Amino acid sequence: MGRRQERRKRKQRLRRKRSLFGLCVLAVLCAGYLLACTMVDKNTIVDRVQVNGAEVGGLTAEQAAERIRKDFEEGYADAVLTVSANGEEYQVEMYPSLSLDAEAAAKKAMAYGHGSFLSRGADLLKAKLFGESITENPTVGDEEKLSAAIDATGLSAINTTAQTTYEVTGDTLLIHKGKTGVSVDKESLTADIRKAVSEDDFATVIESPMLTGQVAATDMQAIYDKIHAKKSNATLDPKNDYKIVKSVTGISFDVNSAKTTFDAAEEGTDVSIPLTVKKPKITTKKLKKHLFKDKLGSCTTSVGGSSARISNVNLAAETLNGIILLPGETFSYNDALGERTTDRGYQAAPAYSNGESVQEVGGGICQVSSTLYKATLLSNLKIVEHHNHSYVSSYIGIGMDATVSWGGPDYQFKNNTDYPIKIVADYSGGQVTCTIYGAKMDDTHVEMTAETLQVNSCGTVYQDDPDMAEGTSTVVSSGHDGYVVQTYRNIYDGDGKKISTTKEAYCVYRKKDRVVRVGTKSAAPVEETTAADETASGETDGSEGTGGSETAVGDAAAGE
Repeated sequence: MGRRQERRKRKQRLRRKRSLFGLCVLAVLCAGYLLACTMVDKNTIVDRVQVNGAEVGGLTAEQAAERIRKDFEEGYADAVLTVSANGEEYQVEMYPSLSLDAEAAAKKAMAYGHGSFLSRGADLLKAKLFGESITENPTVGDEEKLSAAIDATGLSAINTTAQTTYEVTGDTLLIHKGKTGVSVDKESLTADIRKAVSEDDFATVIESPMLTGQVAATDMQAIYDKIHAKKSNATLDPKNDYKIVKSVTGISFDVNSAKTTFDAAEEGTDVSIPLTVKKPKITTKKLKKHLFKDKLGSCTTSVGGSSARISNVNLAAETLNGIILLPGETFSYNDALGERTTDRGYQAAPAYSNGESVQEVGGGICQVSSTLYKATLLSNLKIVEHHNHSYVSSYIGIGMDATVSWGGPDYQFKNNTDYPIKIVADYSGGQVTCTIYGAKMDDTHVEMTAETLQVNSCGTVYQDDPDMAEGTSTVVSSGHDGYVVQTYRNIYDGDGKKISTTKEAYCVYRKKDRVVRVGTKSAAPVEETTAADETASGETDGSEGTGGSETAVGDAAAGE
């Protein structure tokens, strides 16, 4: 064998030894690897495994979840996201809305090294040498809390769009024309925040998405309808116990002209629209100051007659007392009193009917209407309807009476003043008084005068009465002269100077003839005697008796 062959054999033996050694080492390694695969505890996490930097190796899944949860609470307690909007930065507190699935993270950690049998050793060796880090990023778990956190920063309130507004200042409508701007797109911002959280990126400043605002169209007619007001005086509300209704200042403007001016103006500028302002004549302040403050006119008359008549007068006065008339309203005596019936407390009393005195329910109330008529004349109010009696009344001056009858003549007057008026009526001590209260805005006063244009003297009518002795007579009813009278309303200023005289009422009173009943019954025949006998007996002829004597029977008191 040559040297060459020996060297080849030595090399072969060496290769066999190395191969055998390698196989031995591999066998040892394999045995060690297999041993490592068997060393992984199936109930605990492999050592040196971390979740979000928290060491969880050697822990059970439950223990790991608790540690992960605690580490999350400590690590994110101060978590904030910075949002930039409209040139400013805002800090959004994130922790209240964040959540982390600690159980899922622990499950991932547990899964490492617990795969197939042969892979366990490699995972174990890798963890031993280099460690294993598992990342489980938080998520936005509570959308409502995130929305509240965004709102709390003021981001949601950002809106540089200015809508059109207006205000009334004196005699000008000042319109602040709107201007287009931007506002935070909260929905898109929420999505960007959710993405940053999912990437665990709390360092990057988020640029907030913005929305372009829209200025609402301006409806000039709607503005007009809103501020327009019709001028009205302060007054009283009869449906609410006559409480004061405030005055209203009239406001209006030209809609078309205003629209042209507004459309030509730039965004964000002020537009002045001139207003037509009409102030009421009677403001709330004036009404409160002058309401029922002054006595406009008053009249008192003496009441006579039966107790029933006096009762009717008293009831009529009570009914009138406190009646209020607003400016422009008309008073009706019949409407105010209503039908005079016994159910309403009226009694039968003397009243004139067709020129004769009769018993009538409500007799006597014409004295109240006449007293009120005189008071309204002295108050310088407008008379709407007036009728005088057929005959002159004894309780009031000629031409000053006012007759009324249910279903017939009425007495009406109108409140032609600028303020409410009130009737105050009262019966006391045999007199009835009617007074009008209102607001007297000047120093004038009224005096009434009556001019007799014609007198129609009454005559005497004789009626034969066969039941009365011849030569005797009795006055059945007294006569009344008839008159034609014109009354005048005279207005004087504070110095007593007459300002005006106007005709008021043309009154025609009928005459009433005096009625005398004359006896026509003949005396019984007597025996003839001498003159001496007659003288002796003391008798005289009819010329010396009571023939021609009259007994007066007075008229009944004038009633309704």
